[in-house]
Amino acid sequence: MTVSILGSTGSVGTQAVCVAGELGVKVRILSANQSWQKLAHQAELLHPQVLAVGDALSAAELTRETRGRFPVIYGDDALEQAIKESSDDVIIHSVSGLAGMRTALAAARSGARLAMANKEAIIAAGELIKCELERAGGMLIPVDSEHSAIFQCLGCGGAEDPETVSRIILTASGGPFFGWDRSMLRTVTPAMALTHPTWQMGRKITVDSATLMNKGFEVIEACRLFDVAPDRIEVIVHRQSIVHSMVEYIDGSVIAQLAVPDMRSCIRYAITYPHRANVQSGHLDFVKVASLTFESPDFDTFPLLRLAYDAIREGGTAPAALIAADEEAVDAFLSGMIGFCDIEGVVRETMNRVRTLRADSTNEINESVAESRRVAGHIIDKMK
Repeated sequence: MTVSILGSTGSVGTQAVCVAGELGVKVRILSANQSWQKLAHQAELLHPQVLAVGDALSAAELTRETRGRFPVIYGDDALEQAIKESSDDVIIHSVSGLAGMRTALAAARSGARLAMANKEAIIAAGELIKCELERAGGMLIPVDSEHSAIFQCLGCGGAEDPETVSRIILTASGGPFFGWDRSMLRTVTPAMALTHPTWQMGRKITVDSATLMNKGFEVIEACRLFDVAPDRIEVIVHRQSIVHSMVEYIDGSVIAQLAVPDMRSCIRYAITYPHRANVQSGHLDFVKVASLTFESPDFDTFPLLRLAYDAIREGGTAPAALIAADEEAVDAFLSGMIGFCDIEGVVRETMNRVRTLRADSTNEINESVAESRRVAGHIIDKMK
């Protein structure tokens, strides 16, 4: 089996490197943006056929660090061409943010199995990606813990027809501020927001988990991946993070996927599907877990979750605009320019101002994203 890992130096990508080493698969491409030192270390572990970075300077440093023992390419065009020429069985896509949309489309066109960890590309261009996969004869397996769980539950239920699904139930940890009110949230600092109770993730997604925006993105992602209307997706807070999601069928049966919190199991499943790897990993001790609790999310305290439902109902480029506005707002918060509660204000006001286009092409999506960034930037400037 041959695997490529796009975005191998990020949070999910690093874990994908561990899984690739654990399973002993051949690695063709490892890519990063500018983290050439980390990429050099990964190359020593996995001996890939190609290393890819974002710019010429990083490429020169990487070539020097690896003493020219691995071919090094740089830039989006070169990486896209390498993906096009690939004969990979699996491409693990963990490039973060909207920046990963172009490589996601290239991976979909390759015909390989696409193990997708980039929710932004699915949210913004999910229909385009699915069309490319269908043309190329590939398939997509989600790597997000919640969507991997749904994928597995749908497989167990034999639900090839979406109409047999009554509800998709997305579980949420609730983030570090579960139970807080708006007045308490006004005291939140970046350091506080970057402390997640369950998962170790990148800075952006950790803040999104604190605002529940990430769970909103996952609602949109589930709509795209599983052809389910937003009204049939329910979010519930499950603090233990043992039940990763559930599917309810029209006969009232509910199938849930449970496991200890570990992204490597989702990556492993995406690589080995339809089989399961026999590995020594964490096992659930139900006696130790003792109880599983579920509560409704607080839409009033965390209004970004509701905005996500609004965006997918609006359709078109609205979900892409939502991502762009949130990226700008979170960056401003982490830079100290706005407060934690201002994130919601920036995103809401941006969505009220931007146009919604049809999203029939990447040009329309990119146009909406650019407009959303401009509008959010102006709003943020006024808040300083």
